[in-house]
Amino acid sequence: MKKIISFILGTVVALNLSISVANAAAKEVRIAFFLEWATPNQEDKVKKTFDKAFGVPVKWTNFANGGAMTDAMLAGDIDISYSQGLVPFINAVKSKAPLKLVDIAMEYGMGGTTCVTSKASGITKANASELEGKKVAVPLGTMAEYVFDESMKVVGADKSKMTVIQMDPEEGAAALVSGDVVMACLFGGNSIKTALTVGGRLITVDEARAAGILGIDITSVTDKFMKENPGMVRTFIEVSHEANARYRAGKSDMNMIAKDAEMSLGDTKGQMDGFKFLTPAETEKSMTSGNLSGFLNAMGTPNGAVDTSFLPL
Repeated sequence: MKKIISFILGTVVALNLSISVANAAAKEVRIAFFLEWATPNQEDKVKKTFDKAFGVPVKWTNFANGGAMTDAMLAGDIDISYSQGLVPFINAVKSKAPLKLVDIAMEYGMGGTTCVTSKASGITKANASELEGKKVAVPLGTMAEYVFDESMKVVGADKSKMTVIQMDPEEGAAALVSGDVVMACLFGGNSIKTALTVGGRLITVDEARAAGILGIDITSVTDKFMKENPGMVRTFIEVSHEANARYRAGKSDMNMIAKDAEMSLGDTKGQMDGFKFLTPAETEKSMTSGNLSGFLNAMGTPNGAVDTSFLPL
């Protein structure tokens, strides 16, 4: 395990955590997030709690997928990516991208990321091999691609015999509705809702859980931002965990979160019911011996990709 996840507990703290946030190098914090992906800390985003905690303005930018978040971080346009899919992060660090995983945003099942087949195609789990030779939409390099790969193993369909078209969730849902593809693998409340108007889940949430298909989204930061602003990294994680605790206690302003996620209140509640926002203790366990560490080991993640020293334990 230690070959995969190296712990730098205290290392970054020794760098500069004695420096106040007000004296940090950053004059602005640039954070990447997703629309249609409701999270407790969006309430703090709207209330500008993060701005107050950092002592500097925060610029939030919405991205279509985790790969685009990585590109923006490497271009120097984003400091923190929140709820980035684990797969795009792993792909980045395997390419020696200077990024670090510092927290788990949430764990989730196929309620949040799923594959939907059109009713018109007549394809279900029972005859999933009929996907072979057909066009399917998949946002490549994302957790949805991981769900696609694992789902095909469950239903016994050969993905190499399908025409896989790169499409972000909104595009994939539209293509399924228009009949341009027979299946779309996607994430995001509105996109899944659109796809389900003309189709059904290839496998159910319970079937996916039984097969061990689990999604994990994380918080990643650039090495540069982490070294220059360790206090801000810790602050972001602490505020987010406080928001998670508020949600678990039933005290979140769900109307505010729904509006910021650009989803209906009902869809927001339904989506978040399928997410597990971990406590700090659960996060540490997942990182060291649980779901996240197992995933990282299976994917052969490079040493030093994970830093637990910022967790608010």
